[in-house]
Amino acid sequence: MKIAKDGIRSIVKVGYDGRVHKTFRGTGKEERFENEVKVLKALEARGCEIVPRLLDNDPETLTIVTTNCGAPAEASISEERAAELFKLLEDEFGIVHDDPFPRNITYHSRMGQFCVIDFELAQILEDPKHRSDADEAHRILEWCGISRDGIRRLGNQDSLAVFSSAMGWADSTELSGTQSIDGSGLIFAVSDGMGGPAAGEVASSLVVRELRRFLPAMMGDFHGAADPEALLERAVKSLHDYVTRVGNRDPKLTGMGATVVCGLFYRTRVTFAHVGDSRFYQYRNGVLTQLTYDHTYVGAQFRAGKFNEREARMHPRKNVLQQAIGGGCQIVHPQVASASIEPGDWFLICSDGVVDGLWNKNIAECFADAGRLNQSAEEVAKRLIDWATEEAGRDDTTLFVVRAEGAEGS
Repeated sequence: MKIAKDGIRSIVKVGYDGRVHKTFRGTGKEERFENEVKVLKALEARGCEIVPRLLDNDPETLTIVTTNCGAPAEASISEERAAELFKLLEDEFGIVHDDPFPRNITYHSRMGQFCVIDFELAQILEDPKHRSDADEAHRILEWCGISRDGIRRLGNQDSLAVFSSAMGWADSTELSGTQSIDGSGLIFAVSDGMGGPAAGEVASSLVVRELRRFLPAMMGDFHGAADPEALLERAVKSLHDYVTRVGNRDPKLTGMGATVVCGLFYRTRVTFAHVGDSRFYQYRNGVLTQLTYDHTYVGAQFRAGKFNEREARMHPRKNVLQQAIGGGCQIVHPQVASASIEPGDWFLICSDGVVDGLWNKNIAECFADAGRLNQSAEEVAKRLIDWATEEAGRDDTTLFVVRAEGAEGS
């Protein structure tokens, strides 16, 4: 590990995996260790994204392990801008930093934003927005995955999987279940193949199978990654290279390709990656948000405000992909991002067969009714896929419905 700071109160090292290890020493080291752990837990529970995330802590060695928030920004940030960040922490998240100066500011190039570090003497105030306390920050997921054949061809070119990881190996999980994401994360993945009946089915199967191999090998257990977005992006690019090589070796599979959309759910955040036109939705407090954007010409026009939803759905080139895993695509640029997870959130991960049958308002209606009627993830998944196939049904239709509960199952 590389030593980043060697001071009187602590020594900070950065591992080869990017994680930051801070060991406390000097006067009051036990109290400062305990306080920083509490503060970082509170910041995570309150949804703050401009601070390190606590990955591990060891009371015996007085060491905390956190994500990496980038390089020191003292030379590049003004005192006025730094003051704004510290005021944001207090006003929005109820945390008063004990040393509110630029030396405690870093710049995270991937996130494109400044971050605040070093909370060993910070003070926790009442949460201004009355969110859950730090001890209630973690989540339990309930989910259901279903795939249904379309009527326009024999076979199913969609694939889906949910899995965790132990010691670098995928641990398969049932398509329906309930599990805590406190100690280890879960990956949900959907892929829609293309390139002819045989080739499309092979492509989507390869995507899901190899994702189960690549991600555990890169991340180990699904927790504690310094930069899960970077690892997901690398895994998706590896998928593209692998599917392309397999297609090039077999004339029957030449040009085969697939979409992929996957989400890593861990504690209070989901990190997702996407190529193609399969989708990832979040439903919270009556609002449905499409987290991914379609890699199509029509999708680009929709994002630019040049098409409304009706025009996008009716456009004859709505399914022509600009990016895919394999499929003759030279280079892929996956969309990779993250979102917070709050109790009561619903997520939909689906192939375009769902979108062919259902408008966004239909999807939102299903989730609204689910909350009102206290329906399970399985009930919502069955309603969505039944409705989608009744309205369309020509294409294969695949989805995961995921519901986030609180630590007590609330």
